[in-house]
Amino acid sequence: MVENINILLVDDVEYSREILRSAIISCIDDNKFPIRPHFFQTGDGTSVIEIVQHRNIHLIYLDINLAAITSGLDVLEGVRKIYKDLEVVMCSSESSSDNVMAAIKNGANGFIVKPFNSGRVSDTLKKYLLKNKLISD
Repeated sequence: MVENINILLVDDVEYSREILRSAIISCIDDNKFPIRPHFFQTGDGTSVIEIVQHRNIHLIYLDINLAAITSGLDVLEGVRKIYKDLEVVMCSSESSSDNVMAAIKNGANGFIVKPFNSGRVSDTLKKYLLKNKLISD
């Protein structure tokens, strides 16, 4: 059985969102994950909560360095106040230990460094699928 999942991509760079979207689709196909993704995208963090509420989002890939009013860490904090169990994977071109630790401390379920690595993207999808019992280990 194939499960529909709604994935929200949050990055201020449209090209980065498209690369990540393509990487997710490739990982699903390559690993034969039993999911059909439906993608939603935004270039800033101000609409994330609204999108999650109205689109029944299951998984968020969130850039840590948004150029708009709010940072990815602030968005993560806001998401966690309302959605404690929602899977959120942080993304950044900066892999400093400070970024990773801040993301994990604020409740991120994972961290991916840009440019996106298909193995790392696949790991985040597999973790989501295992957590939701859509695949077995």
